Amino acid sequence: MTIRTTKAWKAAELHYMDLHAESAMPRLLRSRLSPEEIIGQLEDIIKDCPKFYPALLELGLRRLASGEDDHGKENLEEGYHLMLDLAERAHLNEEIEILIENLESLWRFDVSRHYLQKLVENYPKKPSFHDNLSHAAARLNDIETALFHITKAVEMEPDNSSFLSNLGWIHLMAGNLDEASKALTRAHHINPDDPVVKGNFQIHRYLTRDGGNYFDYLLRSLDIAEIDRLADEEEWETVDVLVESYNSSRLEAMAHAFLQESNKRSRLADLLSTLRHFFGFVHTLEGGGYVLDEEITYFLDRFKPILHKFIFKFGDVDREMIEEIYESLFEYYGFLAQHGLVTTKNFRAFKKTTLGMKKELIDKMERYNKIRHNPRINEEEKEAVREELFEGDHGWPFI
Repeated sequence: MTIRTTKAWKAAELHYMDLHAESAMPRLLRSRLSPEEIIGQLEDIIKDCPKFYPALLELGLRRLASGEDDHGKENLEEGYHLMLDLAERAHLNEEIEILIENLESLWRFDVSRHYLQKLVENYPKKPSFHDNLSHAAARLNDIETALFHITKAVEMEPDNSSFLSNLGWIHLMAGNLDEASKALTRAHHINPDDPVVKGNFQIHRYLTRDGGNYFDYLLRSLDIAEIDRLADEEEWETVDVLVESYNSSRLEAMAHAFLQESNKRSRLADLLSTLRHFFGFVHTLEGGGYVLDEEITYFLDRFKPILHKFIFKFGDVDREMIEEIYESLFEYYGFLAQHGLVTTKNFRAFKKTTLGMKKELIDKMERYNKIRHNPRINEEEKEAVREELFEGDHGWPFI
């Protein structure tokens, strides 16, 4: 008998499946499980079956996500070794890949690198492990290690366009434009429709013209004249692509910088998620135009109506969420100010002005939450409260 056929394992498996079903589809009239409740249930599963590694791995990931690095890494280490011992051989590679993907989604390339180094040592002829390790090393700015392992992956699978594109990308990070061109040209020849290859070629063209490396590209000067010209000609699809390129580049640059600071890694995934959701919401409020996330004066002038509409729109807004928006925006604009993409003067004005209205916005959120879902208050009465709290901002489709 193996551990996977014991009653304890089967019971843990059922409990784990039920937990995920309940998390995905909460029962009628019951709120979705909180992260703390999920962690509590995972701990119960492990208590009843200490070797049930899926729960250990998820517990480790969730603790990393919540900033509990030490406990999270302990759970992951134990779960990883149990996975190697107990996983069905046919599914082991898939389970390893899921673990690495989950770590990367948390932007914990420092942790994924730890496991990928072990995997490369144990499975040196597995090209995908070399590729993943090169990506983790590159994210941590260890370009030498990244080039070594991506070159290994390409040697094993010379016709893999994804590996070749990654080789080109890492050469762009190092500023090796000739080598990047060779790798990207080979990748494009194999898969001319790959959007990642096309994107890396676009970066290469910019650097060939203006010099520098990948990070210079991410922090490139804003060509507002070109965006305005395209907007005047109503080339809106091209405008959208260009604006999204600038917006995503700035977030990518901030993420890279924060990955180099161990004290910021644990918060990075939450910061990026909050910024993407917040900026994405703001983009829906701009009728017939475009929003560049770095235009701090735009957000300074409209911060209160934006938050009014945000509070009105989403039923789960609480103090913690507003605090997260403030923290994320301050980190983002502080980073851009350090690199000269927003002025220090405007950044200080943004912080001073938005902090000055923070208590007011939280008070409004808490007052509105008290009546939002109250069945004893009719819609006309609720609208009167909205008008008072949000000064009519909630009723306008755009800002």
